[in-house]
Amino acid sequence: MRYRFRISVTLHDLGLCALLSSLVLPGCTAISGIDGLTFDSASASGGGGAHPGAGGDASGGGGDASGGGGGGDASGGGDASGGGDASGGGDASGGGDASGGGGECDESPCPVPRGLELADQTFTVLRGGSTAGTPVMDVCPDGQVTLGYRGALAPLAESFILGRIQAQCGYLELTGAGPYTITTAPGDVTPVRGDYGDEPWELMCPENEVVVGFGGRAGSFVDFLSLGCAPLLVTGEPGDLRVEFGPLSFPGGAGGEGGEPFPDTVCDGSQVPNAVQTVIATVVSAFGMGCATVSLTY
Repeated sequence: MRYRFRISVTLHDLGLCALLSSLVLPGCTAISGIDGLTFDSASASGGGGAHPGAGGDASGGGGDASGGGGGGDASGGGDASGGGDASGGGDASGGGDASGGGGECDESPCPVPRGLELADQTFTVLRGGSTAGTPVMDVCPDGQVTLGYRGALAPLAESFILGRIQAQCGYLELTGAGPYTITTAPGDVTPVRGDYGDEPWELMCPENEVVVGFGGRAGSFVDFLSLGCAPLLVTGEPGDLRVEFGPLSFPGGAGGEGGEPFPDTVCDGSQVPNAVQTVIATVVSAFGMGCATVSLTY
């Protein structure tokens, strides 16, 4: 049997980071009416790995995607396009520079951040035929966040839909003594969800970036999925440091030409995905994200 695979992409110059920074939302939110945000092609590679400094490989969280491949380090997926400057500034490469470190707080040295943690779990809306199939929630373990997705496409008529999917999780590490940098390292993978499809696909964020949102098309199933990624920056003055998104990049999209476009969907400006929501009816009937707040520990 012959399959045809088509990736359809459009890039737009849109300062999504500035938009995200201006939002005051209680949790993950679907951003409607942003027609300019369409995530683009050219996927980057990624895969399993170990916690920084752990000295070994992390075990897979639930199996490899059919034909999707699970190995290799996450490599850079290209320069950030159309993201604009992050509110809070910083260079996108390597997680970005940030202010902070040193300084006096109430006539004593300011507290020094020692690490990062996730809290305040929330969820985006589901996109696709969410009423048909079995709902599944897979959370990245050990405080990891989502670095990308892989899976397999299933043929449908003259096009494709998402037949299988799993998330590539990864660790966050705080480095530096002011300025501070947040880097990523591949970690575990979530279980493969879906039972049909053998045309592999993979969408991974560039090195030291995390998933911040998704777009695509859907009908009864998820026809096309695209990603937006960004570095995490430590911004603010000593004694008032915080974690924010940097400039947006677009590692690509995978799927067919069917379905209708759905609104681009992102976590709240202070949150990042750490879980994948799916509804499975043999193939991927609906898709969404679980989100958590990244904060500094002292």
